[in-house]
Amino acid sequence: MANMSSMPTFYIIVPGFNVSKYLNDLAQSLLRQSYKGPKTVIFVDDGSSDNTLQIMETLDIEGYRKHVIPIDHGGLSIARNAALTWVTRNADNGYIIFLDADDMLTDNALQTIADRIAHEHLDILTFNTQVFYEDAQLEQSLPTYRTYYQRTGLYPNALTGPEYLSAILANGDFRPSVCLRTFNVGFLRKTQLAFYPGIIHEDNLFSFQALLLAKSVRYIDQQLHLRRIRSSSIMTTPASVANLDGYFRCAIETIDFIGQHRSTAASVDDCAALIGMWIDAAVDHYNVIDANQIQKLISSYTPHDQVLFAILVQKRIQTCQEHEDPIVQTAIEAQTKAENAVRLQFENSISYKLGRALTAIPRKLLGR
Repeated sequence: MANMSSMPTFYIIVPGFNVSKYLNDLAQSLLRQSYKGPKTVIFVDDGSSDNTLQIMETLDIEGYRKHVIPIDHGGLSIARNAALTWVTRNADNGYIIFLDADDMLTDNALQTIADRIAHEHLDILTFNTQVFYEDAQLEQSLPTYRTYYQRTGLYPNALTGPEYLSAILANGDFRPSVCLRTFNVGFLRKTQLAFYPGIIHEDNLFSFQALLLAKSVRYIDQQLHLRRIRSSSIMTTPASVANLDGYFRCAIETIDFIGQHRSTAASVDDCAALIGMWIDAAVDHYNVIDANQIQKLISSYTPHDQVLFAILVQKRIQTCQEHEDPIVQTAIEAQTKAENAVRLQFENSISYKLGRALTAIPRKLLGR
């Protein structure tokens, strides 16, 4: 067995808001880990109104140190940042894993990660997840999640962050969830990365920023994580202005971030592709959300952000409509022309003329 002092420390960050019913499952998955090195769980109670904090404080997970941080309710980003700050202040080195409170790790996850990330001195290690549904009805109503996290590429070599970003974008394999990545503590301390507060879809922005700055990234095609699909989660909740705002914020913060880190080797096309992806997602939500809600959201923005919203979101919608209108009109004209041609062909047929002759008197009586 390896010397404990030479084995990397894992810091497992688990934020939660009213998640008491899932914490025991998560704790059991941590207890089943084969990894014997040092491990610390940092629970963050995000101002829960149930007994989440009590369970976090009383859970005894053998083989793990534990630290509990209670905060006022501020959302997932603020909860993660509280734990991230604690780790970067208290840990000399090691690796950070973000877990949602309703998710779990497979039994050999930590050992597999330790074997790869420490040996190769990686900034980021990325892996896969296995999806499971909370109930059969949810699986029937949301079947797309069965394959959502699957990837088409293999990426067998360690790459720089920008190289990896370019490779996964080319294959449509950008999966933003930070729960599918392990981060080097030193890398996050050096870059001072944090989650953007007050939005959802914050993983999109954080993952992009991390990949933009990472010197060494590797992907392994193994399911080390278990993702629970449940009702009333961010993933399964109907579209709202929070979705629209989150994607818009990811786009404009990315533009600012690129400006601040001009020395990175990221491709302009790759950055533009991600920004475009998020603006498209914002447009999709814009088109299904009540106009009054959208106006209320826009009025909460600064004048600077209102201008960006008009340019990036509303102008794109207008341009798409202007582009689609001639296409729709051309399609209607083509369909009408085809229908007229078929009708003319039919009316010139013998069967049609015979039918008209046989029904001439009844049609005259009916005024047709």
